[in-house]
Amino acid sequence: MIECLSISNGRRSVQELAVQRSANRSYLETVKVIFQLILITMMLSFTSCTKKGCTDCNATNYSIEAEKNDASCVYTNEDFLGVYSVQDSITGPPTLEWYFSTYELEVSRSECAPNHLTFSNYANKNNGFNGSTFSIDVQVLNDVLTIPKQDVNEDHVRESFGYFSNDSIYFDIEYENAFGEVFYGNCFGRKK
Repeated sequence: MIECLSISNGRRSVQELAVQRSANRSYLETVKVIFQLILITMMLSFTSCTKKGCTDCNATNYSIEAEKNDASCVYTNEDFLGVYSVQDSITGPPTLEWYFSTYELEVSRSECAPNHLTFSNYANKNNGFNGSTFSIDVQVLNDVLTIPKQDVNEDHVRESFGYFSNDSIYFDIEYENAFGEVFYGNCFGRKK
């Protein structure tokens, strides 16, 4: 700060007033610059606080804390997704005869379950009359699949197992219908 005092008769000199005004102006400009820097720092910290990561809950590296997807998502079971042309053989009441069916089975990703898939048209049980799809949840570890117990519509799907091999699929079928009748068999096919 520049000090320039020239006191005469108890009054301030013109020089003293000019220096004081200049100092006040500098002080206000300095405060203004500091305030702007604080605002810029706050804006940068808010934008840099947006945590980046994988925001897709179907990925194995999904981060619940991520707010912005950084394209780092990693998926399992990608090779298994698609439509398979399958054939099954199932037996059940009342005659316990074996029935053979050929149909399409769609394998898709389950919602927010990285190591799970959805099988649509399990045991050829899609209902064409009312348009309902019979879909089951399937757990997959490497090439091995486990169909856990689950209720779908009015049927009770029982636990069974299977596997993927290259572009082929094989699994056991076992379910109980609404009348308590148990059906079982197996299914195999190849991706279209």
